[in-house]
Amino acid sequence: MQDIKTDVLVVGSGIAGLSAALGVAPYGKVIVIAKDRPDICNSTLAQGGIAAAVGKDDSPEKHTRDTLIAGVGICQEKIVEILTHEAPKVIGQLVELGTCFDRTNSGELALGREGAHSLARVIHRGDDTGAAIWETLFQNLQQQKVQFLPETRAEKLIVHEGHCYGAVVRTSEGVQPIYAKSVILATGGIGEIYGRTTNSLLSTGEGLALAWKAGAILSDLEFVQFHPTALLTNENPLFLISEAVRGEGAVLVTEEGEHFMPHYHPRADLAPRDVVTRAIVAEQQKGHHVYLNAKVLADGFEHRFPNIYAKIQSLGLDPKKDLIPITPAAHFFMGGIKTDSDGRTNIEGLYACGECANTGVHGANRLASNSLLEGLVFGKRIAQALVKSLREKTSDFEYLKGLAESLDSLHSDIPAAAKVLDLKDARILTLQNLMWSNVGIIRDKGGMTNTYQELCQLEAEADPSEVEFLNMILVAKLITSSSLRRLESRGSHYRLDYPEVDPAWQPTHLSLRRYSA
Repeated sequence: MQDIKTDVLVVGSGIAGLSAALGVAPYGKVIVIAKDRPDICNSTLAQGGIAAAVGKDDSPEKHTRDTLIAGVGICQEKIVEILTHEAPKVIGQLVELGTCFDRTNSGELALGREGAHSLARVIHRGDDTGAAIWETLFQNLQQQKVQFLPETRAEKLIVHEGHCYGAVVRTSEGVQPIYAKSVILATGGIGEIYGRTTNSLLSTGEGLALAWKAGAILSDLEFVQFHPTALLTNENPLFLISEAVRGEGAVLVTEEGEHFMPHYHPRADLAPRDVVTRAIVAEQQKGHHVYLNAKVLADGFEHRFPNIYAKIQSLGLDPKKDLIPITPAAHFFMGGIKTDSDGRTNIEGLYACGECANTGVHGANRLASNSLLEGLVFGKRIAQALVKSLREKTSDFEYLKGLAESLDSLHSDIPAAAKVLDLKDARILTLQNLMWSNVGIIRDKGGMTNTYQELCQLEAEADPSEVEFLNMILVAKLITSSSLRRLESRGSHYRLDYPEVDPAWQPTHLSLRRYSA
């Protein structure tokens, strides 16, 4: 196969990757690769909305404060300020690009409220905001002639002497390199390593595995956010019931109809997600079943949340009359590939944005509806940084020619054929159950230690051609290792053996790096 060369290679087709691609496209050649169709990603599943201080009583400073409080003391404050001050501009740009958000009768942007926000600031389009934004970005990229390569999976980053020069990818035709002056990892989350998740089936953490093997620094891997309200079914992934439903007045109750959240937090059902999730687990441990009571929304439910309403109806339930069965589920990864404010990693030419990156903006617990915002803001910042550097890298491809033989040897260990990942494989179910039970909502040393040992056994027994499965194991081991190291409870990381927040850990960010890249 003929070598492929590009200025920028974007690995992942969610909102973060598309935001970066859109910013770079007028200035250089951009290729975006996706493991499946480009629209199959977590971004298109995002329901609630995007947070921004556009209301008359709001401000970026208030948005910053809420984000810092939710992050339980370890957000990077300067990064949070970038996020919140850029947010109104991002909303304006999305509207200019063609995104149609919901509006009030007077024509202003309609604002919803979600957990841990001090006031309403969540902009939305019904309950499919992520899809609305994704469609806008994708349509604009079609006009820029960005090349999309679907069903193309990155197997390994091409790194030589601390510099990333592209990636080796696998398609239906086999394995080949894509050489690039810069590579952006925008591969999304890790939800599928857990037994219950709201994430896309593609969210197996492969971006983290790619970065780790290349020698990139990963940080804050112990912080996995569990959403309180996924619809309780046997599906994979579970269907999310947006926090915005509680923002409109729905409440959590037991089978007896008891509204229990006021016993756990002053903000009751709109407390931070980690608080609500653990409250649900506490009620379940008392022998209760937990439901969402949305009867107060009446006919407004179908109008405000048409997709959620239709899904619940498909189960034979009527939200206007019936309680909705829910369960917590793995939802968002606060940790990831460590970057600076422009998305740079410790490897020259390698950037990361979106859920796979750790900018420091979320701390120990992400504020609701900051995720789409993060992808857009930092994808754009990467693009701005790359536009400046593209002019300085005109000779990179000539340099690559001289390195051809040594670069080829860097990916000679990749199997010619790889086994297709089957998420129904009993070994994957074992991995998911281990992580859900022992490195999930509530943790302790014994459970995590046993899990790590069993993960090592799964790894030892796997075939080298099972690359995706091995990557899932690697990511699970890294999360477990970090969770064992943080000897406190903070935000989404809760340990029975260290149940309190320890001030001594507040400035600490646990970082991991494979030095023998």
